[in-house]
Amino acid sequence: MKQKTFLPSIEAVHAIQEYVSSHLPQNFRNRDTVSRVELVIEEVVINIINYAFRDEDNGTITVGIEEKNGSLEVEIRDNGAAFDPLLSEEPDLKAPIEEREVGGLGIFFVKSLCKDVTYAREAGNNVLRLIL
Repeated sequence: MKQKTFLPSIEAVHAIQEYVSSHLPQNFRNRDTVSRVELVIEEVVINIINYAFRDEDNGTITVGIEEKNGSLEVEIRDNGAAFDPLLSEEPDLKAPIEEREVGGLGIFFVKSLCKDVTYAREAGNNVLRLIL
């Protein structure tokens, strides 16, 4: 798996998107897949910055990408506070906007854009694996 490590900052979001897009296998370089991957990266990395590193000063986000069994696997690993975004409640999309809880839409979009999303806590790291 090709990997690169970034510092957790809002400025890094674009750099991470660019890194992943530039390392997509040839058969995943169509406009639809690139757009989906960039949106997924943005949602996940912003969540990591806002939640995993809320009280942390020296953290890292490592992004890996590879083709596996005809699918694209993106792994996002961070050493921030333990945070499993998959435990968040699904947003109530039928409720009027003014009655909806804040948050939860980002991971909802990520799950809807991916074939599979898994989370693990490994050796002090949050590991999110995204299959597209």
